[in-house]
Amino acid sequence: MRLKKYTVEDFDLLRSWVTDAELLFQFAGTAWTFPLTQSQIFEYQKQYPERQFYMAFDSEEKAFAFGEIIVNDINTPRLGRLLVGEKNNRGKGLGGKFVDLLIQECKQRLNPDIIYLYVFEDNHPAISCYEKSGFVLDKENKIIFPHENTEHVALIMRYNVNS
Repeated sequence: MRLKKYTVEDFDLLRSWVTDAELLFQFAGTAWTFPLTQSQIFEYQKQYPERQFYMAFDSEEKAFAFGEIIVNDINTPRLGRLLVGEKNNRGKGLGGKFVDLLIQECKQRLNPDIIYLYVFEDNHPAISCYEKSGFVLDKENKIIFPHENTEHVALIMRYNVNS
């Protein structure tokens, strides 16, 4: 398995994975709207040039996941917009392998002490996946995302690199 930086050639595949507005919100929050368009991705990348999208590929060179490494001003990375693409690939451990690849990329590029991610509190499969990769819930802090007249609670998870 390997990571590759996302390019515009990957967009059609990404779009094919995003089958409805609920799934898009689940993995991307309020950053994008359904249907996902190349211009939304382009504008996001223009606004946040320090953020890097990645695609994950299996041993047969088939793409299976999309995600992002977000670097803030104190060089503490956060994983974001994590999606195992095809529905029939979910629940097979590929998400954990993808997260592990992103952790390794963070270590190589940024040498951080901590890596963060946010996950909606009702996304139990993702929480379990991230815990298996070594992330722990921050029980003190949450983030509220208002969306379509509903407040959605995102939990903060952290990975301690040196433990």
